[in-house]
Amino acid sequence: MASRILDLKQIERAAWRSYHSDGLWDIFIGLTLLSSWLSSLVGSDLLHLVLVVASLFVFALGKRFLTVPRMGLVEFGAERKAKNRKFAALLFFIVLVSVALYIVAVTNIEVFGWRPERGSLTTLGMSLVILVIFGGIAYWLDFPRMMLLGLAFAAAFAGSRLLDSHLTFLAAGGLALGWGLVLLVSFVKRYPLPTEAGRERE
Repeated sequence: MASRILDLKQIERAAWRSYHSDGLWDIFIGLTLLSSWLSSLVGSDLLHLVLVVASLFVFALGKRFLTVPRMGLVEFGAERKAKNRKFAALLFFIVLVSVALYIVAVTNIEVFGWRPERGSLTTLGMSLVILVIFGGIAYWLDFPRMMLLGLAFAAAFAGSRLLDSHLTFLAAGGLALGWGLVLLVSFVKRYPLPTEAGRERE
């Protein structure tokens, strides 16, 4: 009985990881990084916000029209559902903190005696925060590749601050987007639509 439960958990874990092998997270992070580069080039924070929202739509539409038709709406166990609920709460908290930090950085206001600077110590601290955030997402989603995306994001952020150049966002975003597209093409080929699979067998 215990071995059967273990096998079911392994099957569920494999299905969960297959569900995230579509490269859409990589594409989303890549587009987000590229939006940072483009908005800095134009000098518009509003453009950055619009592009990030557009990236979210790309992610959601990709899941809806590419992933779900191939993988189906998988019904995971109670343990996985509980973990997902905790992840949703964590993600909501991260968004609130990120928005607060963004407002502080843009307005340059002082908070509890602290004001954002370009110093290397502050940059290192913010980079570590980014890694912790991505590490938390990687753990809760059981998605180790997210940690690599976090490293790319942190490196791009640190490089832009220390080198005073947003080209680091272009480089990291281009790599993440390119890798995501490679994974997406591989995913589509590996998991054809049910009608396509039927025609191939015929």
